[in-house]
Amino acid sequence: MRSLEELLAQHADKVIFESVVGSQAYGTALPHSDEDLKGIYIVPEATQVTLDPLPTQVSDAKGDTVYYTLARFLELALTANPNIIELLFMPEECVKRRTHSFDLLAENRSIFITKQAYESHVGYAQAQIKKARGQNKWVNNPQPKTQPTLEDFCWLIPNENEENSELPYRPRPIASTGFSLSECHVAALEHSPSMYRIYHYGSKARGVIRGGKVVCESIPIDDEKERCIGLLSVNQNAFERAVRDHKNYWTWRENRNEARWQTQESGQIDYDAKNMMHTFRLLLSGESILRNGYPIVRFKGEALQFLMDIRTGKFTYDALIEKAETKVEELKTLHQHSILPEAPNKAKAEELLKEITSSLEKV
Repeated sequence: MRSLEELLAQHADKVIFESVVGSQAYGTALPHSDEDLKGIYIVPEATQVTLDPLPTQVSDAKGDTVYYTLARFLELALTANPNIIELLFMPEECVKRRTHSFDLLAENRSIFITKQAYESHVGYAQAQIKKARGQNKWVNNPQPKTQPTLEDFCWLIPNENEENSELPYRPRPIASTGFSLSECHVAALEHSPSMYRIYHYGSKARGVIRGGKVVCESIPIDDEKERCIGLLSVNQNAFERAVRDHKNYWTWRENRNEARWQTQESGQIDYDAKNMMHTFRLLLSGESILRNGYPIVRFKGEALQFLMDIRTGKFTYDALIEKAETKVEELKTLHQHSILPEAPNKAKAEELLKEITSSLEKV
């Protein structure tokens, strides 16, 4: 059970629960919304005796389908992880598979309903707020199709000050100097990492960058003064970071749900509405736990309309931040006066793990 494919093809009998989750479960789905799935499976004790540890969860490439081992599920439930707790309260119409083993788990779900829900739900909600503005999101920082080159991160410091220059020794992008790195050689500058003396050889040169790396040459003493045009600064770290960002951007771009980003890319709103909707979904669900002892999975009525209004961009970012801050203060008060246990019953969770695992092995 080292991959999702292997689990479903060869060990489907070990799956004790699977359900549609996400917007389809919350009631906030739009026509273009994806269908997300989560499940729980059991790893037999004998299978765990291996020098090569088995994964604690398996998923598809996009993360839309995720199955957790029972042990991993319980581990996350003990931290009041909102996405895990809600699996114990899924609407029946969302559930695709539910076994007696899961029923035993659901019958004891109250052991995971504690005051820890305040920290987990508020924490997850605040993380969504940080994402929502999109200042660092790829949607606001589109990458060109062409990959960055090391030449883009090379800077020339001329060996002579420009005439009448008031700002001597200022690095200039190599592309703006009239020199081409393909017509130059470099030699390492002593005691100065990423700095090189650079020499112009014209068509006789082998080039500074070969195979994506700076290659130094042995410079004849007679060429030191005649051919040296200055110092070359190469920001290798920035180049490698740009390459990673470019790769990550286009991986995201090729796999994203295009409809989700239309309002932000068109300038209608200046934040990610879906992230902001999840902020309030988490706050409202956390509030329900503290008030009623259970999370909200399927939203209805005014609460659902409020979430959908957020998703369609009917509020300004500042207005939503103000509402979120007010809601967090309400949750703080509820947390202070809640009669829920401070923490979950870990011993009972361990008993469930053993009981469910052993019962399945006897079948």
